[in-house]
Amino acid sequence: MVNFKKTHNITNEQNFRSLIGYAGQELAISRLMMCGFNVLRSLWRDSKYDGMFEANNASIKIEIKQTTKEKFTVTSGSRSGQQISRSAENREAILKKEDADFFFGVSTVDATCWMMPVELIEICKRKSFDFKHIEIFKEKFKIFLGFPNLDLTSKDIQEGFMNWNLNELETFCQKNKIKISNQNKEGRFNYPKRKLLGANSDRLENIIVNYKNSLILDIWIFLFNKVKN
Repeated sequence: MVNFKKTHNITNEQNFRSLIGYAGQELAISRLMMCGFNVLRSLWRDSKYDGMFEANNASIKIEIKQTTKEKFTVTSGSRSGQQISRSAENREAILKKEDADFFFGVSTVDATCWMMPVELIEICKRKSFDFKHIEIFKEKFKIFLGFPNLDLTSKDIQEGFMNWNLNELETFCQKNKIKISNQNKEGRFNYPKRKLLGANSDRLENIIVNYKNSLILDIWIFLFNKVKN
């Protein structure tokens, strides 16, 4: 992708921080439209999500964040801007499935996009992710088309796996030969960080999950690894 950071704010706009936030949202929406998805914007500033798009009749709600650096925050409710009092309550919290279905991160340096299931973010309990730790989610637009050969529709991708029971999750893993990380079904399991966040994740804080959530992580990692850019 072309690096266009050298043209950022050549007009010296004082409120460029706010402007580039809107620009990032438009970049993400444009990338989705260029894939052929029908995209709807959320016009209410305080909406829990920034937009929605349709994939095979599934309506997928997305939270969009832009960055000029190599890191994304995956929170909602933070306060910023000169008009906000320093004493105002900060309601920043990690994204939850009730906020949106997918987090969409876009680089305003070259328009590269990352897409992460919000339920995965909720399970990991991390407020931010470096680019080098989310390579698995980079440019994986085809995830939204579903996996007909696995009997997974776009609606299944939108809904995620939180509502599946243990038997359904285990059966799906066994049927598709997905290696179950938490073989002993531990209720407090230290999920292997390298499996999700890559080889450079050893120094990151541990990801502690229960058995069900470990299965959900296993399934998402399996699916994203199957998607080819």
